[in-house]
Amino acid sequence: MKVYLIGFMASGKTTVGEKLAKVLDFNFLDLDQYIEHKHSKPIKVIFEVWGETRFREIESEALREVATLNEDYVIASGGGTSCFYNSIDFMNKTGLTIYLKMEVAELVARLIEAKNDRPLLWGKTKDELTDYILRVLDERKKYYEKAKITINASNVDVEQLAATIRSVEV
Repeated sequence: MKVYLIGFMASGKTTVGEKLAKVLDFNFLDLDQYIEHKHSKPIKVIFEVWGETRFREIESEALREVATLNEDYVIASGGGTSCFYNSIDFMNKTGLTIYLKMEVAELVARLIEAKNDRPLLWGKTKDELTDYILRVLDERKKYYEKAKITINASNVDVEQLAATIRSVEV
């Protein structure tokens, strides 16, 4: 089984994913780390050198590769993974999607310190970051809301989430 965690950057996909994989006794895979390893470059360098369009193509290819892995996996996707190349529909067909939903103010608080590590946030002030998050969340909402399960990412009970996943396993 594949469990795909989707949601905005800094919503906790990797942190929750690692804990959830342990509880479920699944493997864990962070899609960004998979891409970095495969291309021997950090995501920010891929963005700088090849641009966002090429990155989204690489990301889509990587998603389709990891979906073919035989073992059970919790996969932390990138913040935009589900929004390009029909990836949310692909994830829904090949596994269980979980949207880690988080309020804008909390995303701003988490991202204001880490914006230098995230290519789409470089150089933004707090107000610009807030406006960016509001705009992008509005654009991505229709994809995120296609997830089979939506949870509040601010206070995830991993044990309870694991029980929910076990109850829907096929």
